[in-house]
Order: sequence, then structure tokens, then C-alpha cells
Amino acid sequence: KLVLEVFGGAGAIWGFSEAVGLRTHFTVWFWRPTALIIGAIFFARWILQIIDFINESKGQIKVNSRFTNVQLVKDVLRVFSAKLVLEVFGGAGAIWGFSEAVTLRNPHTVWFWRPTALVVGAIFFARWMLQMKDFIDAFEKDAAFQQTQTSASLPEGLSERSGT
Repeated sequence: KLVLEVFGGAGAIWGFSEAVGLRTHFTVWFWRPTALIIGAIFFARWILQIIDFINESKGQIKVNSRFTNVQLVKDVLRVFSAKLVLEVFGGAGAIWGFSEAVTLRNPHTVWFWRPTALVVGAIFFARWMLQMKDFIDAFEKDAAFQQTQTSASLPEGLSERSGT
């Protein structure tokens, strides 16, 4: 996880920025710290995942009992911001970087490898969008199920909203 999610986060930004033509020898001064900041954010995320794992193994599981729009937004941001960097940007950046590492990409073949990397990124972006849609649909289905369970458990004549 450290290599794929922390180093991969920084590498995804580094490789993708070059693949789309944003990182050049004139803009390295911007993209190097940007990639390192993303790597630091993913390192903090990795540490928080370790803490959550330790707490869960001790039986200290944090359960969200409410399905709210705020919770949905938090969950979508938490899950899909990482997926965007690691899977979408990382997918395009991996093609770009690998093609150079195995000496297939050079100044004479950039015309082929740039669109190839970007097509891979576009495919992974479409996949990312479908995953997000499925996540939101599942969240809404679970929220509706919990709502029916909560309503069914209240005594007759009482509503959850009014408490009377």
C-alpha cells in the first residue's frame, strides 16, 4: 500500500502532468512540489488507514448510523478523490512512464505515446464515473432501506421527525 498509494499518488501527478503536456522543463518548478504535496497527503491518508485498522482490530468500530446528504458527500470525496488520482491519473501516467522506461517512448514516438496514455486515462475516467454512480446508487438504496427500518420500528402514530 505504501508504494502503490503513497508513492503512486505522487507519481500519478508527476506522470500525468507530463502526459497531458503541462509538465515541461519550464514548469518543473511547479509540478515537483505539487507531486510531493499530493504524496504527503496520501501518506497522511495511509497513516489514517492504519489507525482505522488498529481501532477495528480492537473492536472500536466507528459506525455511521445516519444516511445523510452530508455523509454521502463526505464518502464520495473520501473514496473518489483518491481513486481519481490513483486510478485515472495513475493509469495515464503509468502508460506514459512505462513507455519511456522500456525505451519505447522517445522524441520520435511521442506522437504515438501521448494519445495512447490519454486514451487510457479517458477509459479509466469513464470507469471512475460509473463507479461513482454505482456508489451513490448503493448509498441511496441503503438510506431508503434504513428509513423503512426506522419507520417500521417506531410505535404507531409516532414519527421520527416530531418524536411525538
